[in-house]
Amino acid sequence: MKHIFLLCFLISVGVVFESRAQDPVVIKEDGAKGDLDVEPDVSELTFRQRLHFGGGLSGLSFGNPTSIGVSPMVGYQLANNTIAGVGLTYQYYSVNYGGNIGKLTSNLLGERIFIRQYIPSLTALLGQSYLVGQVENYSNLSDSNASNYYGYSNPVLVGIGIGSKLGINLSVMYDLNYGSSTGKVSPYGSALVVQVGGFFF
Repeated sequence: MKHIFLLCFLISVGVVFESRAQDPVVIKEDGAKGDLDVEPDVSELTFRQRLHFGGGLSGLSFGNPTSIGVSPMVGYQLANNTIAGVGLTYQYYSVNYGGNIGKLTSNLLGERIFIRQYIPSLTALLGQSYLVGQVENYSNLSDSNASNYYGYSNPVLVGIGIGSKLGINLSVMYDLNYGSSTGKVSPYGSALVVQVGGFFF
């Protein structure tokens, strides 16, 4: 429940910052129709124009444990600076416990929901930047004996990203469920989770 409150708090902060942002500087060019430097208001876009498709790599970790994920995603532009969406993730995870257990590998399939809130004041400092919240769920597709020893936690990720709404993004997030007391392990090799990708059309 506290994770849901945290995500709601992040969204609220983003909306407050957006409402207090200054009006954009308008740049005009002779003979141009409309303003070149102003995005169309999201209310003027059709449903299809609000949809964005993309994907990327996530949870990159090499060593012990090793994890790497591939993740397509679909986003919907709720407001000028807010994108919510869903995605699927294939995650390879391998860890060597040594001793009687030895090396265990898993092929995981996960679903995720996420929200990105672009913050004008943050953009002024870092370039186009956003806060991100993400909740994931994984199931083990492997026939290995990994599931006999442990289950996987449901990562709850919060963090910051850099990149435009369309194009390559870099997100750095923290898994709030990493090392939880449930006895389940994270599908990521570290509490810090890096995702590289973005929306491309």
